[in-house]
Amino acid sequence: MKRKVVYAILALLCSLGLWMYVVTVENPAFEGTFYNIPVVFENEEILMERGLMITSDKIPTVTLKLSGNRTDVNKLDESNITILADLSKIYSSGEQKVNYTIMYPGDVPTNSIEIINQTPQQIQLTFAEWKYKEVDVEVAYSGSVPEQFIAFKENATLDFPKIAVTGPAAIIDRIDKARIQVNLDDRTETISEAFAYTFCDKDGNPVESNQIKANTDEIRYTLKIQRWKDIPVKVNIIDGGGIQGEDCQIIMDTSTIRVSGSEQVLEKLDELVIGEIRLGELTSDFHEIYNIEVPEGVTNLSEKHKVTVTIKLPDLELREFTVTNIQPVNVPDGLTASIINAEKVIRVRGPKEMLDAMTAEQLRIKVDFTGAEAGAASYRALVVIPPEYAEYVGVVGTYDVNANLTGK
Repeated sequence: MKRKVVYAILALLCSLGLWMYVVTVENPAFEGTFYNIPVVFENEEILMERGLMITSDKIPTVTLKLSGNRTDVNKLDESNITILADLSKIYSSGEQKVNYTIMYPGDVPTNSIEIINQTPQQIQLTFAEWKYKEVDVEVAYSGSVPEQFIAFKENATLDFPKIAVTGPAAIIDRIDKARIQVNLDDRTETISEAFAYTFCDKDGNPVESNQIKANTDEIRYTLKIQRWKDIPVKVNIIDGGGIQGEDCQIIMDTSTIRVSGSEQVLEKLDELVIGEIRLGELTSDFHEIYNIEVPEGVTNLSEKHKVTVTIKLPDLELREFTVTNIQPVNVPDGLTASIINAEKVIRVRGPKEMLDAMTAEQLRIKVDFTGAEAGAASYRALVVIPPEYAEYVGVVGTYDVNANLTGK
């Protein structure tokens, strides 16, 4: 019994040795099938130079049944077999059959492999005329920003105002524009986002094809959105010359303007002062045009950029008085003030009966020398009106007095 077991083991070893010899030494013919090997196109740039392109949607594949010695066939798989289709012999559009070449890895001799079967024998491809075109980008809005906000659509920007497209001429000719959709509902801050787009024909219908190639997949769109506010426009009226602002007829052709800006800026902006008018310097009705200048960070949304201001003065009389009572005050220690002007003609405005009652002797002029230094100079004169008239009359204009300061 033991002898039989020994013989059986010896027989198995002999069989295994014979098999190893046949496989490794004799290396008999061996077949293998390789499925769906993708086709690689050669000289595609030459095809485009001829104004042509492949329009087939899918990359074609080839299935091969090959024969050769076991060692070489075992080195092959779908990833290292190359199917190469040469497009340099294509000169016209339409469906055409293209021959292909089979290439093996460098360590597998081409003459050691036999092709038993190849499916298909030729590659069936569709070719079309190729075209390049640039199309405008159109922004289609939906919804609207909330009340008291404004979207500056006319100043919006696109990083690609035009898109370059290539593809079959029949499809490219249908494309009229590229459209992005922007929804403004609940938008209260500036938009700066990347949007996908859709190609459309001249009627706005989508043009879709995976054969279209473009120079970008998305478009960055920037749209400024700000809050707006109506603010009063005014001029500061400084009483003087016997007139108070409430006694004048003040006419402005624009009293408010609409502006936009950030929440922080608008929160602090309650009015816009465009100028200052001192009634004490007016001798007749006033008419002036002021430019509207808004603060930095604020946009004037109104059509008005100038304001015409008219002031009609009350019916008062203007009279001149020659004042000789000129008094130096606040003369620095160690200096003496000498008034060069012995008298000064001033104008006073007020009701006729008040001006008739007032005399030049009742008026006096103060010249303030605070901080003055030795030498001759011109100093501002302050005209003092008696208290009993001060409520009804006022000095018109400003006056200077020449004086000389010398050491004692």
